[in-house]
Amino acid sequence: MRILCAAVTLTLLSFSSVVKAQSNYFLNGNAQAIGGDCYQLTSAFPTQNGTVWYADQLDLNDPFSLQFTMNFGDLDVNGADGICFVLQTVGTAAIGTSGGGMGYQNFGTSLGIEFDTWQNGDFGDPFEDHVAIEINGDINHNSSGNIAGPVQIDPFDANVEDGENHIVQITWDPTTQLIQVYFDCVFRLQGNIDIINSIFNGNSLVYWGFTAATGGSVNNQTVCLEENILNIGNQVEVCTGGSIELSVGNSLDGSYSWTPVDYLDDPASATPIAAPPSDITYSVTYTDLCGVDQTSEIQVLVEDLNLSISTPDQLTCDNEQETVTGSINFDFDVNYTWTFNNASSGGLNVSNFNITSPGVYTVEVNYQNQCFDEIEFEVTGDFTTYPAIAGSNQNITCTEEEIILTASQINSNAVYGWAIGANLVSNTSSYTATNPGIYTLAVLNPDNGCVATDQVTIGIDITPPSIFIPQQDTLDCQLRSFPIADIAITDADNYSIDWDNFTGYPMTDTTLIYPIISGPGYYEITVTSEDNGCEATAGINIIADEYFFINLEFMRFPNIVTANGDGLNKDWKPFLSYNTNLNILDLFSTYEMTVFNRWGQELYTTSKPTAYRPSEEVPGVYYYIFNYDITCGIRKSGTIEGTIQIVE
Repeated sequence: MRILCAAVTLTLLSFSSVVKAQSNYFLNGNAQAIGGDCYQLTSAFPTQNGTVWYADQLDLNDPFSLQFTMNFGDLDVNGADGICFVLQTVGTAAIGTSGGGMGYQNFGTSLGIEFDTWQNGDFGDPFEDHVAIEINGDINHNSSGNIAGPVQIDPFDANVEDGENHIVQITWDPTTQLIQVYFDCVFRLQGNIDIINSIFNGNSLVYWGFTAATGGSVNNQTVCLEENILNIGNQVEVCTGGSIELSVGNSLDGSYSWTPVDYLDDPASATPIAAPPSDITYSVTYTDLCGVDQTSEIQVLVEDLNLSISTPDQLTCDNEQETVTGSINFDFDVNYTWTFNNASSGGLNVSNFNITSPGVYTVEVNYQNQCFDEIEFEVTGDFTTYPAIAGSNQNITCTEEEIILTASQINSNAVYGWAIGANLVSNTSSYTATNPGIYTLAVLNPDNGCVATDQVTIGIDITPPSIFIPQQDTLDCQLRSFPIADIAITDADNYSIDWDNFTGYPMTDTTLIYPIISGPGYYEITVTSEDNGCEATAGINIIADEYFFINLEFMRFPNIVTANGDGLNKDWKPFLSYNTNLNILDLFSTYEMTVFNRWGQELYTTSKPTAYRPSEEVPGVYYYIFNYDITCGIRKSGTIEGTIQIVE
């Protein structure tokens, strides 16, 4: 079935080297429209190159018969180079090489019928103007691209460059796979070839038109078409209440007779408009360009315009877009209008519509404002996600070297995964992190492909506290104990303390930062951060002077003292047996010594830490009482009584 092509009204629009006729034709290169559906492909100037292509494609599954006129110019001896009729899939801007290439050489996927007016010996051309069938822009008659010919164009005249219009007819029968060429109504040659499969790789739709060129020799080369050059076919469809333009082949005198005349706007027209209310068959008689009487029948089938659409699937995260395809029961173009939730979706004249949102859609088809149909449909969506809750940010610490990441909400149907950066590290709901980083939890709903994500940051905090202990005081007899002072602890806001005492001396609470120590030796502090569990240690040596260690168990008193002034044994005072040179009297915090004669009379008393030196005492035995209190060593206080002998 075929619908009638629109009538030709030429309005030329210039786009660089491409000229487009308003409805039917595309002109390229030097081609020009000269009126009356005629096109000058080349003027009589050197190296001209022009092409003209019909806008509507031919379907090679259908037979066709095209009649048109060619004029090759009026220069015979120096006239060149010829015109080609071409079927191609290159497009409406296609153009080949000039000169002997006739605008067709090196063309690409195509079939060409050349009407060659110049002998190129290197292409195997005969002397006379000749016609041949070729493929893919190969104009060499000695190659495999030559399908038929060359033969003389006009069987009665070797020259067609006579300034006359010549009738050319090209026919194609897909059943027999014959393409035939007639010149001035005389059969000239044919080619037997499966054009669709052998040339166009199974593509049945092709562009068609003409190419021509000049080189050093020239000619004014034109081709004239009829507005109804493509007939409508013997069966067409029209929607109820609509109309259609009928068309058949070209008439020699332009007269046509249509029967019946019912529902036709002009029964004598080449292209009457038919608007029947029901099925009807029209018959038309006319005389073709070769003077042959022709009768054709066209059956017009009338039915309602019916729209159908493909059924869309539910939209999901796995299926974010659905293409709904509309189709109608007719073989003609309609305008499609799509709306979404009663708002226009901008889908005019698009039969395939992409849907990306659930909702109510409407599609309407309109054929030339003559007939309509409409379908409303709903597209549902499932974008349900399962919650992804990765938990709170945490730190790897000295006490927690591994962090167990676990999705806070578990769904038995969900698929879980943990990733750090772009690297998947686990496909379960939990993961043990041993390195810092940003971890992403992805939770997949396998029913619809929707994924929810959440992130948790795992940091690292393994910085131990920093401890500074300055030099401490020295223990002595007066400073028997003191707190370890001025300790500075940094890099930890919350911490605990534990002291190790390696001295054997008593120490107050070992959990205090400034414990009181009572003896020399090495003390070590351990500080543990309560924030990250990291700990650090530091130590300090506490020293004492020599008096700190005095042992009064070894304190002794002399048993004699002299008063003769010889300087020997002149002082009587206590001493340490293991250190006789030490003046122990200086170490006593309190001290009192009294000397008595044997009748109990007090001869001497002192509370100063000085020795007893007799002066007037008579030699003999005397008595003494020694009261003391000492802080050195192990603190002591006491009274010692004894006798002393003064000698001369």
